[in-house]
Amino acid sequence: MFEQSCGRNKMRRSVEIPCDIVTRHIDKPLLYWATDLSSDGVWLETRFPMQTGENLVVCIKPPVWWPSRELMLFAEVVRSSSVVARSEQECGMGLVFTDITRHEQRALDGWLRGRPPRLPR
Repeated sequence: MFEQSCGRNKMRRSVEIPCDIVTRHIDKPLLYWATDLSSDGVWLETRFPMQTGENLVVCIKPPVWWPSRELMLFAEVVRSSSVVARSEQECGMGLVFTDITRHEQRALDGWLRGRPPRLPR
């Protein structure tokens, strides 16, 4: 389970938020969809996940709670699930945020409060 594998202790919430990803290999932002989010990390849906251990920048622009700018965070891929291993509905990658500030965590926790938890598939 993603929550146990990366030591997350925050409740994961179901979301549908577009995110831009920048890696050391590709400096042009790539669009992914976040479907599971906490102030510790995020699950991104993709048929072509990156390898575990890959470092990247994730840019999240939630529609309401962060009106002045996007949230730009360094993250590490801690789980990767591909088409070969799973059904297409479970393909993606789990990221843990490596530099989120307490202020950003509190703001994100506040925005997520009241949203439904992620349901097991």
